[in-house]
Amino acid sequence: MGGATLGVVVAGTTGGAGAGVFDFSEGAGFVTIPTGFTSLTIEVWGGGGGGGWGTVTYFGFEPQDAPGGGGGSGAYAKTIVAVGVGDVGKTIAYGVGVAGAPGVAGNPVAYSGGISSASAGTFTIDEMICTGGYGGYGGLGTLGGQQGAGGVASGGNTTNTNGNGGAAYTQAGAAAISGVGSLTGGAGGDGGDPVEGGAAGNAGSSGRVRFVFS
Repeated sequence: MGGATLGVVVAGTTGGAGAGVFDFSEGAGFVTIPTGFTSLTIEVWGGGGGGGWGTVTYFGFEPQDAPGGGGGSGAYAKTIVAVGVGDVGKTIAYGVGVAGAPGVAGNPVAYSGGISSASAGTFTIDEMICTGGYGGYGGLGTLGGQQGAGGVASGGNTTNTNGNGGAAYTQAGAAAISGVGSLTGGAGGDGGDPVEGGAAGNAGSSGRVRFVFS
C-alpha cells in the first residue's frame, strides 16, 4: 500500500560526502549557497494526508466492510536556477509540511498533510508552494471510503505536479510523486481496516524539500 515514510533528515555540507546536498523531511529554516557550484535544483513535496477510520457496519444481520479511505499524496514542484560566485553566502528559505494525522474513533476523516515551500531569503527565486494531500474519508457516510485528493503545486520553473488521490472506495494511501532519481516524499497513509470496533487509519508521510548544488 501507499504509506511509506521518508527516512532521516539528510543535510549535506560543503565538504566530504554529500557535499552540496541538503535534504529535509521536517522543520523550517534557511540553506546558505555554498562556494564552488554553478547550478541549483530545488525539489519540494507537500505532506501526505492521513488515512480515514475503518469499521464494520450491519444492515440487518449481515456485516458490511467499511474500510477507511487512503490519504492523498502531496504535490511536487521543481526549480532549476543558475548560481554564481556573487551568490555565495545568500540564503533560501524552506519549510517542510508535516504528515497528516489519521482518522480515529469520533473523528473518522483524516487530516491533510502540511504545506511545503521554498522561497527567497537573500537569494531571489519564485516561491514554490506544494500543498499536502487531503485526508481520507471514514468508512461510513456519503463519501465513505474515498481517498483524499492530492495536493496542488505552484511556483516551480521546471515542474509543477499535483498529488495523487481522490479515488472512490480506495483504502490504499495515494503514491507519492517521483522526483529526480525517483526520490519521493509525502505519500498518503492507508485507511483503517474494516474490523469490529473500528480501526484508525495510518498517518501520511512528511513532505520533503531537497536542494542539490552542482
